Amino acid sequence: MRKFIYTFLLSTATTSFALAIPAVDFVLGVGYNKLSPSGYMEYGATTRADLEEDLNLGDSKKLYIYGILDLPVLPAFKLEYMPFEYTGRGQVSSGFTFGDLVIPFTSDVDSVLKFDQYDLSVYYSLPVPFINPKFGVTVKYLDGYAQITDLNTDDTEKADITLPIPMVYLGADFRIPLIPKISDIVFDVEGKWIGYQGHSFTDIRAVGKIKLLKVPVVGSLFAGLGYRYQRIKIDNLEIDNKDFNSDIKFKGILAEVGLEF
Repeated sequence: MRKFIYTFLLSTATTSFALAIPAVDFVLGVGYNKLSPSGYMEYGATTRADLEEDLNLGDSKKLYIYGILDLPVLPAFKLEYMPFEYTGRGQVSSGFTFGDLVIPFTSDVDSVLKFDQYDLSVYYSLPVPFINPKFGVTVKYLDGYAQITDLNTDDTEKADITLPIPMVYLGADFRIPLIPKISDIVFDVEGKWIGYQGHSFTDIRAVGKIKLLKVPVVGSLFAGLGYRYQRIKIDNLEIDNKDFNSDIKFKGILAEVGLEF
């Protein structure tokens, strides 16, 4: 999956750069997330593991990449790859059970919450002056795991999470000319959400960018800072004949640089 995304982004960027097809736009961006976790997990029990108080998970600091292909008449396509990894060592504030692993009070634990997110968004834009509303759908593929190790016994329990998630996609670009024919300020906001059968997934990204217009040969350059918020609420997802429940939030700053052909 990851190899396919890299190949798609590279081949599309090369094609767009080489052909410079009129009315066809391509954006290639690289970003950096610094996100803090909060919330809880339950696996095969009714006792919860708190991500902050019990597991002491630190921030995830990872690069991500995305490409946007905007075609005339047809919808635009956005493909994203975002890895996340949270690790921590903590002393549990109260006992809990995670799968077949029983963690008693005051035990020391090592924990990992790691997953990759692959997003394919298909959307239309409305040609409104200075504002570019966007609406469509996203399919998010979540692939990862949650793992806890009791350092007193070296016993480990792991829950593998693989989940395709269809979502509604809404967004908008707000463009303010900064220096005519040289640069713009762009505020880019997008949100993805779905809720069903007790599950809900939210993914919000807001970025303010400075865009340099039409640099010869290269195209348009941009750089930006912003904020990302995600919430993953899972209700009784069966994993290895055990129910997995969670209400986890990830939030923090991001930075992006990229090219627009």
